[in-house]
Amino acid sequence: MLRLSHPRGIALVAGLLTALSVAVAHAGPARTLYTPIVSYREWELELRGGSQDWAQRDNGEQAAVAAVGYGIAPRWFTEVAAEYSRVPGEAARVEEMEWENVIQLTEHGRHWMDAGLFAEYAYNRLQRTHKLVLGPMLQKELGRSQFNLNLLLERRLDRPRPGESPRVTQLSYALQWRWHGARPWLSPGLQGFGSLGRAGQLHSERFNLGPALFGESALGDGRKLKYNGALLAGLTRATPDVTVRFELEYEFF
Repeated sequence: MLRLSHPRGIALVAGLLTALSVAVAHAGPARTLYTPIVSYREWELELRGGSQDWAQRDNGEQAAVAAVGYGIAPRWFTEVAAEYSRVPGEAARVEEMEWENVIQLTEHGRHWMDAGLFAEYAYNRLQRTHKLVLGPMLQKELGRSQFNLNLLLERRLDRPRPGESPRVTQLSYALQWRWHGARPWLSPGLQGFGSLGRAGQLHSERFNLGPALFGESALGDGRKLKYNGALLAGLTRATPDVTVRFELEYEFF
């Protein structure tokens, strides 16, 4: 068992982050936060998306991601996804294919904090580029409050084309607070997404934050529907002024 507090556990996570040498270049409206808890042999059908816009600028974006995933092992959840995007003046297109993986590192609720590792390989079919995303997922529960943090490193794997800048690794993050009230079908919280630019030269590039609503409904026979949505305000000049996002998940065994 790998404990977060164990020196070798900390060293493993730190080593993986350093090995990449560098998060998500851009926090699109379909971006999500990942949790480190895996449900073995559970199927998941997911649809998430949203829109974002700058005030008095005609350069917003709409995006949606459709995905199917499965708890392939007690500590491993894997998912394949297709991302659609649309910018003003253009038709919606399938932009990216993604293979996402969640590795649960600690027993849920057994330690001071739950921890996991997120890994993604993505292919952008429009730009014909490949990238790898890797980083830790942390979760802490205090009373009825649940806090989550993702720290993700992203790096393009293909060689720079003539005239392109050298490849760099970038750091992004996602954070969330959720209150588990008496009504599981509706509970309040906060969500935020941001990026810190190049590893080694960190600064607040993008950051949006706002209120969120969460809920889930049991459908019987091990089936349930989960959903959340948020209205996010841009807090830096490089961040869209308003982002609206949603996420729907249908889970079954």
